[in-house]
Amino acid sequence: MDCPSCNVEMVDLEGDDQTLRKCGDCGGLWIDVADLNRVLLHNNLTGLESQGGKVDAEALTGHCPECQVDLVRVNGGDRQHPLTYDTCESCGGIFLESEFKDATSVKVAVEEIIAFFRHFGGKKKAAAL
Repeated sequence: MDCPSCNVEMVDLEGDDQTLRKCGDCGGLWIDVADLNRVLLHNNLTGLESQGGKVDAEALTGHCPECQVDLVRVNGGDRQHPLTYDTCESCGGIFLESEFKDATSVKVAVEEIIAFFRHFGGKKKAAAL
């Protein structure tokens, strides 16, 4: 699978019942939407649908490495810390670009994804049930 950002072959980071793919060049991560929702919910965050964000229809973000359809950019965060991710409207895969150069294992990648979405949605931990 090639990176949607720089077309470099992505490597698999496997473990903890999910597979993440990481670009060794730009540091971007690709995660399946079901795996992402599982990570978010297990860490007391809302699922992707509830994270908010605004689609940027003008952004040129590349093609889905799974489906080869155009990716859609979603903007979030706050004014001081704007964040974006790209998503495939066909398969739901998520590409988090250039934020994750330190992610050398699934454990580290998941920690960085959790931190990203804590800031993206502008919410801290969800209220305990």
